[in-house]
Amino acid sequence: MDLEKEVEKYKQGNAQSFDKIYHETKALVQFAIYSKIPNYFIIQDLIQDTYVKANQMISNYQAKNFRSWIYTIAKNVALDYLKKKKETNLDNLDVLPDMKSTHPYLYYALRHLEEMEREVFLMKVLCGHTTKKISEILNLKPSIVNQLYYSAKQKLKECLEDEEL
Repeated sequence: MDLEKEVEKYKQGNAQSFDKIYHETKALVQFAIYSKIPNYFIIQDLIQDTYVKANQMISNYQAKNFRSWIYTIAKNVALDYLKKKKETNLDNLDVLPDMKSTHPYLYYALRHLEEMEREVFLMKVLCGHTTKKISEILNLKPSIVNQLYYSAKQKLKECLEDEEL
């Protein structure tokens, strides 16, 4: 599906295009919020808030990269929620999702990654996104995405080896 065409149709008043946009981007929006807030019910509310905000701002959208645009909105909605609710220390907003099914050692190791490394690693491993898709979402060159992913893997390996895990 050509997401940019659907966005243009929606901007011109085609309400059915919203359903297509929603289904194409919901997993991405959910991931952006989940990476900051590990509560299922809050995530559902913030997904709705993200699409409401995107709908309000859609007239300002310049057809370039809708996935990146809505991903940024979702992250900002999550951060705004955290600031408003003061559920976290504002100096450390890169909260990891609640990965109860993740081995505790891997969870520990993930905390040692820079935010962009962790984001790329989790998008590739948890979401199964390709380098190309991640580069589009994050507005990065594919070579940068590959470097971040490689760096994340190396740091995770070193961290786990250092801890003899």
